[in-house]
Amino acid sequence: MTNKTFTTNRLVVIAALLGAVIFGCINIIGAQMLRGVRADLTQQKLYSLSDGTRAMVGAIAEPIRFRFFMSSGLTREAPQIAAFASRVRAMLDSYVAGSGGKIILEVIDPKPYSEEEDRAVAFGVSPIRSGSGDRLFFGLAATNSTTGKATIGSFSPEREAFLEYDLTRLVAELDRKGKAVVALMDGLNLQGNPQMGTREQQVLTQMKQFFDVKMVDADPEKLPEGTRVLMVVHPQSLSEKTLYLIDQWVMGGGATMVFVDPNAENQMGPRGAPPPDASSNLEKLFAAWGVRYDPKRAVADAGFALQTERTINGRPTPMSNLPWIAVREEGLRKDDAIVAQLSAMVFTTAGSFETDKPGVSLRPLVTASSKGGTLPVEDMKDRNADLRLQLVKVARGAASPVIAGRLTGTLEGAYPTRPQGVTATGEHAAKSTKPVNVILVGDADMLTDRNWVQRRNLLGTEVAQAFANNGDFVVNAIEQMAGGVALADLRGRGVSWRPFERIQEIEAEANQRYRAKEQALQEKLKDAEQKLQELARGGQQGTEVLTTKQVETIEKFRSELLATREELRATQFALRSDVDRLKNVIMTVNVAGVPLLVGVIALLLALRRKNRPLPRKDA
Repeated sequence: MTNKTFTTNRLVVIAALLGAVIFGCINIIGAQMLRGVRADLTQQKLYSLSDGTRAMVGAIAEPIRFRFFMSSGLTREAPQIAAFASRVRAMLDSYVAGSGGKIILEVIDPKPYSEEEDRAVAFGVSPIRSGSGDRLFFGLAATNSTTGKATIGSFSPEREAFLEYDLTRLVAELDRKGKAVVALMDGLNLQGNPQMGTREQQVLTQMKQFFDVKMVDADPEKLPEGTRVLMVVHPQSLSEKTLYLIDQWVMGGGATMVFVDPNAENQMGPRGAPPPDASSNLEKLFAAWGVRYDPKRAVADAGFALQTERTINGRPTPMSNLPWIAVREEGLRKDDAIVAQLSAMVFTTAGSFETDKPGVSLRPLVTASSKGGTLPVEDMKDRNADLRLQLVKVARGAASPVIAGRLTGTLEGAYPTRPQGVTATGEHAAKSTKPVNVILVGDADMLTDRNWVQRRNLLGTEVAQAFANNGDFVVNAIEQMAGGVALADLRGRGVSWRPFERIQEIEAEANQRYRAKEQALQEKLKDAEQKLQELARGGQQGTEVLTTKQVETIEKFRSELLATREELRATQFALRSDVDRLKNVIMTVNVAGVPLLVGVIALLLALRRKNRPLPRKDA
């Protein structure tokens, strides 16, 4: 047998080939065995579940089946949503991985005229028409082990920032049985009174469509069975027992909405007369929770003020009604799902909230504009006052007043020990034992029809038509809070589309350098073409042959025209050259740069080793 010595170079080639084979095998095996293992390296954690969602999904009581209808031709028809579609699929995988097997994902490609297409339609998934007329699907249908069903008809890129919220809400809806119970402490008579000719307010009618609303007595022993959300409206002169009940509910993490008001203009006193005091407060509870709320001052906002007309010196005079405001885009926090889709909310004489207690924060939902401040409530009660004189009295702070906000942090209870004479079930809590789930609103009037609904007669039937989103705000908030802390803690995230910021900078610089020159050349080109046309028309209309001078002039303009066009093309090419060069570099690095770098490093390490013959073995 002839002994052969393998050089290092031959070993490197063999090792490279074996490495490529091993790399492919590892990818194939890893794709199957490590499907549940993931690392989210995006800046805003676009593919990760929040802590609240992870806890909720991990505690699902019964199995849930996700049917993800995704047409294979969708990204070909609309390539701009490819990144969003990939994120949706990745998020669904995250829910499956976090559920411990309780969520089952079924990915379905509903081909045209197939049984899968009929299933998508039957589940309520909305079709999207393609350019060829085919129906494409991009939605989700989910069912539990009984009769529960929930659907996202079509995933919209406009809702990408709230993708996790929509999916978590769907899971929460399937995991609970029946409508969520809302316990309502009504201090503003939202129910109405037929004897006094007052109707049920539209916000309560709307709440009853979505939730099981149960009224709470004036001095309750306990909340209704199965309560998911406690709604306290315009609390006045509550007993110690009721205050303790509210405090303990909040300390235990119970979802709570509180509507207070420095001047409830729609409150009616005995026999329809104005009440002696139209303000409301939870002073004892607010002080313990770290909430600062002054019922003697109300928000005044020249930026959002509604226009009104008052008689001044015997003449009707239009003016801004500073305490009556229609909060629009600037004052609605679009990163929170409760108000993300709302357009306007109307408040009348609303209070504001602050907090300066360590460990407690107030996340704004609705704020006044940059021109907003506060005024004494007494200055606003005079219906005949000249509102223009109030503008100079508005006290402004460092930030816009918070009209509605979410309270977060660890709260101290208002009762270190259980009050004497108060009997209650459950253990006493001196501070919050679970993450708090509280929303504070500084205006109770916003719940009444006057602030957001007008009634019209349609073919003999009276219908309510909304001109503001007050009712939507209440329903959205209750729906989110009923889903628990998982939904309450979710805020809008970024979107999967991330522009190349450096490319945008280069394009802006190129525009600045070349755009003026391009415009000048285009004007010069236009002038040259116009002069040529004029000379040509002169020759056609006259009977004489063009003179030598005219011919030379035409040739001159033609040469100038060609030169201008060539210079314009060069300028337009220069406008894109830097951008195209950078894009090519990025593409090269992404496709070949990293593998080549790894390969070069491996070869250099191998070549640094000395050539050593393999140990010989005598024949």
